Amino acid sequence: MVMRRGSGSGGCLMGIALIAGAVVFGWPAAKVYLRAYEYEDAMRQTLLHAKADTDEGLQTRMRASADSIGDLPDAAYDISVDRRDGMIRLMATYTDTIKFPISPRPVTHRFSVERTE
Repeated sequence: MVMRRGSGSGGCLMGIALIAGAVVFGWPAAKVYLRAYEYEDAMRQTLLHAKADTDEGLQTRMRASADSIGDLPDAAYDISVDRRDGMIRLMATYTDTIKFPISPRPVTHRFSVERTE
């Protein structure tokens, strides 16, 4: 009997194992970076109201957005507003943790979004 290509189960199992490993290790990292992307997008959306809102109003909007994103560290709620020379800047820094199965890894995100008044 002639062995035909694909007749062994080792190649298929190896491919499935690689895909499963990518999901197990990639999904926790993807969640952390997706939350950071949503947070930065919320900052950009908050700046659309910057002209008509006070600094406290902008901070309140951002805190509400951070709350709706969910699973963010407490430092994500510390947003600073800087108005200078016709520019408005929102800044925030927080450290999130990628929960890898073997060992967690902290990742620090720094955000600075600005717009002209």
